[in-house]
Amino acid sequence: MSLLVMVIFDYVYTSTYSHAFPRTKFQYLRSLENKRIDFIFLGSSRVENTIVPKLIIDKTGKSALNLGFQAARMSDIYVLLKLIKEYNIKTEKILIQVDYIFNIEEEYSNLLPYQIMPFIKENQATKDYFNLHFINKKELYYIPFYRYGIFESKIGFREFFLNGIHKKTPITENYGFYGLEGNTTNFDESLPGNISQGNSYLNKIKAYAMDNDMEIQFFCAPFSKKTKNLNYIKKLKQKIPELYDFSQAISDDTMFQNAYHLNKEGAHYFTEKVINKMLK
Repeated sequence: MSLLVMVIFDYVYTSTYSHAFPRTKFQYLRSLENKRIDFIFLGSSRVENTIVPKLIIDKTGKSALNLGFQAARMSDIYVLLKLIKEYNIKTEKILIQVDYIFNIEEEYSNLLPYQIMPFIKENQATKDYFNLHFINKKELYYIPFYRYGIFESKIGFREFFLNGIHKKTPITENYGFYGLEGNTTNFDESLPGNISQGNSYLNKIKAYAMDNDMEIQFFCAPFSKKTKNLNYIKKLKQKIPELYDFSQAISDDTMFQNAYHLNKEGAHYFTEKVINKMLK
């Protein structure tokens, strides 16, 4: 009897998440299946808080999507690239933000795994990501409702209820962009002193894009001029010669919310630069 209840609950939760109005960025991505988005931006919060799709749409007349995820690493970007293909989303260009994440192989976003969790059985890309990042795989995959119980704070009853009543977030309205307010005087941040020999996920991204006829471009978003070890980006450009280096494109620190992230004013200013340099 308990097993039957768990099966029913699992079905109801998964079905609700699948058919709800998109509340998370991953749900938003799923909702674009078989559609065309001309420009898609991938990366960490340095994309999410930095690229303003509405401005791109207004200036170019083409569609745009911000698929930045908090703390995303190269492994997350790789799976997002595969999901774009899996959902048959047509693009003109995919723009990928790379910086110190080049040095990181094993870590992954602190949000994307939970947003994917209701959909781990949906396609090969979600299965591969699940298998890569979770330890208790058999329990999460095979025991009905187990994943919703274990990750109650992320995908449990409250979020299920909000999905059920189609409670909206600004995700779709802002095309994935989340602007930051204000300006801090704390710019005590530092890029790595050394750069890794390589990153296997960068190689996978390039190979996958080539195999699937996807046009990709790499860029580095601005850092505050007070950030230490900024010449790390020069070393990065030696690893990725085609990288568009915007790391020092904004010298006015009032446009930064912190050393690594622009505020709304800075995001609009920088998006203009991206349009002129990369999209025209």
